[in-house]
Amino acid sequence: NPGWTPAEFDHDQYFPIYTGTHRQGEAWNDCVECHANPSNYADFTCFTCHLQPEMDDKHSEENGYEYLSSACLECHPNGD
Repeated sequence: NPGWTPAEFDHDQYFPIYTGTHRQGEAWNDCVECHANPSNYADFTCFTCHLQPEMDDKHSEENGYEYLSSACLECHPNGD
């Protein structure tokens, strides 16, 4: 769609991937790394990078912990 070009989106306004904890040396190159469904960017995953065994261990003391991306965002809205 030519109406989207050039598109500008301040991702950090909604979830910081270019600043703070998730910056990781400018590692973000493609939206598909977190958004596998390009027709719905509200659909996302944290689990490309955050694997279950490690996350389960880190959250073993957290009541109500679930290995779900929506649960990650609920508790970590700023990626902290």
